[in-house]
Amino acid sequence: MEAHGDYYSLHGIWGAGATLALGRYGKGSGFVLGDVQPPDTSIFIGYRTGHDEVRMLPFIKTNVKIGLDGSAYVSENKVFNIKTKNTFKVFSGDEIARTVTYSGESWSAGNVTLTITSFFGQVPDPAKNTPQVLRSGMCPVVLARVAFDNTDGVEPMTGYFGMNDINRPLSDSTDGSLLGMAKGCRQGFAVLPDSSIEEVMDWDAVEAAFNGNRTLRHLASDGGLRFRIDAGKKTEFSIALGVYEDGVVTTGYPARRYYTSLYRNLEDVLGWALENTGTLLDRAERVDALLSDTPLDDERKFLIAHAVHSYCASTELLLDDKGNPVFLVNEGEYRMMNTLDLTVDHAWHELCFTPWTLRNELDFFIKRSMYADSFGVAFSHDQGVANAFTPRGTSSYELPGLVDCFSFMSYEETLNWTLSACAYAANSGDHKWAAERSGTIVRCLDSLRSRDQNGDGIMDADSDRCKGGSEITTYDSLDISLGQARNNLYLAVKAWGTFVCLEAFFTRQNDRVNAARANETAHAIARTVVSKFDAEERFIPAVFEGGNSSRIIPAIEGLAYPFLCGAEKELAASGPYAEFLSVLKIHLETVLVPGVCIDPVSDGWKLSSTSKNTWLSKIFLNQFVAAEIFRIDDERVRKDAAHAQWLLEGSADYAATDQVDSSTGHAYGSRLYPRLVTSVLWLLKYHRFECLKMPVCP
Repeated sequence: MEAHGDYYSLHGIWGAGATLALGRYGKGSGFVLGDVQPPDTSIFIGYRTGHDEVRMLPFIKTNVKIGLDGSAYVSENKVFNIKTKNTFKVFSGDEIARTVTYSGESWSAGNVTLTITSFFGQVPDPAKNTPQVLRSGMCPVVLARVAFDNTDGVEPMTGYFGMNDINRPLSDSTDGSLLGMAKGCRQGFAVLPDSSIEEVMDWDAVEAAFNGNRTLRHLASDGGLRFRIDAGKKTEFSIALGVYEDGVVTTGYPARRYYTSLYRNLEDVLGWALENTGTLLDRAERVDALLSDTPLDDERKFLIAHAVHSYCASTELLLDDKGNPVFLVNEGEYRMMNTLDLTVDHAWHELCFTPWTLRNELDFFIKRSMYADSFGVAFSHDQGVANAFTPRGTSSYELPGLVDCFSFMSYEETLNWTLSACAYAANSGDHKWAAERSGTIVRCLDSLRSRDQNGDGIMDADSDRCKGGSEITTYDSLDISLGQARNNLYLAVKAWGTFVCLEAFFTRQNDRVNAARANETAHAIARTVVSKFDAEERFIPAVFEGGNSSRIIPAIEGLAYPFLCGAEKELAASGPYAEFLSVLKIHLETVLVPGVCIDPVSDGWKLSSTSKNTWLSKIFLNQFVAAEIFRIDDERVRKDAAHAQWLLEGSADYAATDQVDSSTGHAYGSRLYPRLVTSVLWLLKYHRFECLKMPVCP
């Protein structure tokens, strides 16, 4: 789908903690390792026909100098003769066609087309596959195809692909079997040798590429590949861009990159990718078809694709010192590791493409995140930050004595682990895991029930870890309408969904006692929520204390989980929760009006009537509930054009951004974020985890 505009994309390399960032005109582009912030480097892609003006794609950061030039090597009084910098013209926005796909994107301008492919779909389970299969499924690369069109030319064309902040040509370390450039042993790009391709390395490699000769100046930090395209020809070149970080990369729990057990070094990564480009592109084509062949509007297709590219940028697959794989998803710009209130939202994407990673996360949460407070077991918010693991049962985020941001999320994180476990058990077919984890799930049931002190099913007791503070929800930066955990409508309905899923889980395990206990609590919650319904105003207040009158959309969020975890019958309009569902639908219809939960300026969704801080990942989840459960899928719900515009303009500097101003799309926080993959739910309407049937490798 076309998505014209000047905005960043993060083309994340799955499992590598690395990305290729590009997309903003005149701003940084290139590799990012161990972070998601776009770099202060440039990518140079352009061409010249004959002696015409050089034309370049707009990935060149202005006024940034990386490394030395010749002036650093001569005395102050000596004039060092360097050629005048070549003049080139960067394509303007109205000259560029930008097209986004599930696997990547394409840029076309003038006589050059760049296609980036970064998302290849399924990844094999290390426990069930050979190293050869894993090598194919876990190669830490992005593929670039650059096509230069000289079919109308009467003179040869010179093309160029290069970067600054490099320090060696790859021909030196490969005896010419690869051509390209690298920065140390950690990142680089390469092509297979061809008589029409030459390496270029100089103080100003663009100048050298178009006006110089082949001499490699090894002192320089600017280099790339020069291509010759004969008159009357159109030629496409395949370029592999890869990363390789060797050794231990974490603290507190030592681990290294999993791919280092499959590849020897950067040259091995790049060489394998180039020899197997067809295999990788075949996988990407099937991923693209999954999205393109689904009858969704272009805005939704863009939102799905844009989200997965940022999600991949936050992923890491590690190998611990006992040989166990450890899967992490970092929290975008915040870099917190395996934030549990994101895991529950990533679950649907992972169940489609990498269900084993969800199992891995769930087990690692038991190992590293589970703790006991005075009410029972609970889980920490995260497992550390920036590859530094915190001690067991602690997080980098939660602190005592607080009532808003950075307080504890003991209740909601226990809901999140439980929901994620139910989702995996219901959709993976892994009956052995479900049986083995049944005891932990019973402990979660006990703990959740104990945090309701008055028998109405609603959480009303804060963990003793708060030490006089109050628990919060994942909506930590919003006002009390969504931020407070105690007596909160959003969390009550999410808990209802959890207990319904628990009943279904225990029923499948033939555990009638615990199924009945879960059923009892679900009915108690439903009765309480119905009792809070204001029949005159036709809404349910966001918080059941303090006279709160905020209206919120996420009152319905918790309904998604029974729908996706094998408990759909509980959502029937004539079923056991008919009145509960009826008042929630009336509430939703009441709040979906301009000035309440529809922003009167942008026409996009506001999650709360009392806050302009709205979250796209949660909007997508609640849109899914509105359409699939309540069958409300009209102009009140179809706000995709406004939501896409928030990312294309308001938050263009930050790729997939979650928290934005509902009027402008301006980024409030959660930038460069993985959580927007909740948008995969729109695909599940048509495929119901059909992507599980896609082969990993052809």
